[in-house]
Amino acid sequence: MKRLIAYIILVASSMYMALIYKNQAFLNIFYGGILAFFILLVLNIISIHGVYISINTPESVIQAGKEINVEIIFNNRGILPTGRIGVFVKSINSYTGKKEVTKFYGSADGRGSSVARCYYHAKNPGSIEFCIKKIWAEDYLGILKLPVFKYDRYEHLVIVIPELYEVPVCIVHGAYKDTNESNSMSQVFMAPDSMENGETRQYRQGDSFKNINWKLSAKAGELMSRQKYSNAICMAVFFIGSGNIDNAYKKKCFIQAVLSISASLVSNGCIHYICWYDNSEETIIRYLVRQESDSYCFVQSGINIITGKNKKCTDVSLIKDMYIRKYNEQENIPFIAINTDFELFAYDRRIIQYNFKDLKNSMGAAEILI
Repeated sequence: MKRLIAYIILVASSMYMALIYKNQAFLNIFYGGILAFFILLVLNIISIHGVYISINTPESVIQAGKEINVEIIFNNRGILPTGRIGVFVKSINSYTGKKEVTKFYGSADGRGSSVARCYYHAKNPGSIEFCIKKIWAEDYLGILKLPVFKYDRYEHLVIVIPELYEVPVCIVHGAYKDTNESNSMSQVFMAPDSMENGETRQYRQGDSFKNINWKLSAKAGELMSRQKYSNAICMAVFFIGSGNIDNAYKKKCFIQAVLSISASLVSNGCIHYICWYDNSEETIIRYLVRQESDSYCFVQSGINIITGKNKKCTDVSLIKDMYIRKYNEQENIPFIAINTDFELFAYDRRIIQYNFKDLKNSMGAAEILI
């Protein structure tokens, strides 16, 4: 805008000087300025016509405290190179509700493409949506800005998970209603130990980071996962009690506790449902967790339903009773539960109350028996 104002003042001044002094040179400057303006306008319109802007987030899941790589891709199918293009990217954090708009700049050669990269620091767990809010394209001198309408309008979601802690889990006996399902599910799990002597395969999305063989990955030039299957197969239910958590740090610790327990169950060969009560829908919500990445839905969908300021408390025993009635389950189903006071239960017996101020050491203090 400053350049446009300066350009208008310069052209208007040349016309003023031409009228005052009746000088043809100043008049030619005026006409030349008008002509140059329209030439730049036409060239900018032509270059914009062949441009498509898209956004990409290579990582779908990232740990809190790390940086999210956001890529803005400028594709130019036209012959003419583009001027400077400004892209406004909007990000919304579901955990904090905070909205931010970040401006990126880039350009692309004729029949070429370029990528502008930035890094968004993910402080809190939750899901962050990235999308393009608006785009402006400048001419070659940066005088005139025009809106660009051809761009990726989809929202790109990145789930931010907290640091996960290992929880001791012991599978006492297998529990399955369907033998065929048990046999098929036995190929899903990988043990949490070092497994240096186990088999390896190419990394797949959803594999636990704990199972990556870093030495072999360095030699192979790509991520390789250890593949050692657990002999213990179990089906359990993990109930989450809702309650009032208005402290941001405590809420973050609660997410850590839930995901750490879920990840430890999976790595020890226990398929399970994560279940909670949705007050707005007045029904039980459950997600089947076969691998570590399945539990991330809790960060995205469940945490704001379960915890929050002035949230009505729901006892885990009440959630269990509603679950049994809704899904026609038996009373003696293998289950564990945690409430917003960080109390852990298994088979109606209180095991431990985690200290959220020292969660890492606290979560390793008691073993879960299923």
